[in-house]
Amino acid sequence: MEFSGLTSHLTVHAAKLAEAADGSLDVAVPTCPGWTVADLVHHVAAVYEHKIQCMELGQNPPPRTVEPTTPPLTRMRTALGNLLVEFNGRQAQDETYTWYGPDQTVGFWIRRMAHETVIHRADAEIAVGATPTPIDDELAVDGIDEMLRIFVDWSSKHWAAELGEALAQAGHDTFVVRADDHVWTVQVSEKTVDVTDGPGGGDETAMISGTPSQVLLWLWRRSDADDIEVTGNEEAVARFRGLLGAFSG
Repeated sequence: MEFSGLTSHLTVHAAKLAEAADGSLDVAVPTCPGWTVADLVHHVAAVYEHKIQCMELGQNPPPRTVEPTTPPLTRMRTALGNLLVEFNGRQAQDETYTWYGPDQTVGFWIRRMAHETVIHRADAEIAVGATPTPIDDELAVDGIDEMLRIFVDWSSKHWAAELGEALAQAGHDTFVVRADDHVWTVQVSEKTVDVTDGPGGGDETAMISGTPSQVLLWLWRRSDADDIEVTGNEEAVARFRGLLGAFSG
């Protein structure tokens, strides 16, 4: 996606998150066990603040230990405004620190913050009993690609030691993930996960399909099996779903 489109989506979904959270800060967030909506909003604000520091310092900033005193929605809106100022003052290709080795640019954070906000907007809506707002198809397809290629494929290799137990329990399966006309093949083994574009050789363990919005929320474990279509071995899909928790929290 164009970075200007991503910043627009970031702004829109942050507003929807705030709208859902307003008046419901004490409500528990079922998709983030142990959190209230206030905790969720503070988390999003802290994430924005951290990315601002990453760009200002050009490195991973030290962790902050001071408890916030600003009301959560005020803090999030202020952090969002400062984040957008930071993005608008830089080029997407400008170098900065990111945790993703292959892409050390501001553009990585623009993309990551858009998708971070989309998923946590869904968390807030779920918490208040609303059906998550459908995600724009182009944005959702980009989010699926980010989730599978960066959070699953790259992370399974870069953090192999930390993810070893989860991978060892996942089995050895191949999944086709289809979101309308967009297709990825995910090969899971006891040591790594490999993601490629397009369908596999027809010997997949199962196919997971739905609209881009449905598939993205399912991959991030923000929706259940009723929201997607599974063809093939449902037990293997359940194991894959469990494995995704190691990457998505």
